[in-house]
Amino acid sequence: MIDKKINRKLDVSFNRKNYVLEPGDEYFPNGIFKFHITKLIEFIDKFPEKFQIVEIDVNEYHKYFCNEDMNSDYIKAADLKRPVILAEIAPDRLHHGYPSISNDYYSRGYNLIDGHHRLAKAKQEGQEHLKAYVIPMEQHIDFMYEGFDAYVEYWNSKLV
Repeated sequence: MIDKKINRKLDVSFNRKNYVLEPGDEYFPNGIFKFHITKLIEFIDKFPEKFQIVEIDVNEYHKYFCNEDMNSDYIKAADLKRPVILAEIAPDRLHHGYPSISNDYYSRGYNLIDGHHRLAKAKQEGQEHLKAYVIPMEQHIDFMYEGFDAYVEYWNSKLV
């Protein structure tokens, strides 16, 4: 959990890694913000103890993040043992003194950036819960490879 007293404002001069997307790498565009999923997963696999894992409600998250146009072959091949990834895109309301709300990370500012096909497969198979990594901004910012300057402006505008 992020300490409320920590200044979470970003600066464009923030010293972060600059990953380059190579052929075959997985990425996720969240609007103009693009995440290097391959490098993020490699980091998670190398340092799993640094990441919070929770269970999310498949039916609830399926409504937000899945649609009928998803590739059925990818859905069939999806590995339900691998957690999906929820990234904090807008500052988490709970970290800014808002009253306690449910574990609905979506309403708290987190988006699914990896695992859409796993979520669809879990729904098809009647699975009620799915494991998810919950990744605050401080952990995912290094893996943003495009849109960083705009993200800094967006993020800071959300902080009061």
